[in-house]
Amino acid sequence: MLSIIQQEALEQARNHGGKLVRWNHGGFWTYAGVLPKTRNGSPRLPDVEWCCTTNTIFALVRRGYMAMDDWHTCSVVQEETHE
Repeated sequence: MLSIIQQEALEQARNHGGKLVRWNHGGFWTYAGVLPKTRNGSPRLPDVEWCCTTNTIFALVRRGYMAMDDWHTCSVVQEETHE
């Protein structure tokens, strides 16, 4: 079973072309073209409307839901359809 943030990461990727990108300033991932948001007071989080940690992405990769394209992008793995 996937955690809430893992489910959210998959949904964000699917809603944004099937890919997530690594935020340049730390161990966070988001989608391409993400919009900045008002600072939420946490110096550890990037100022974007949605992000997740590298741990979340690596967990999805280990479980086969996502694949690393390179160090800066990952893609949703297409589910096989059985006819």
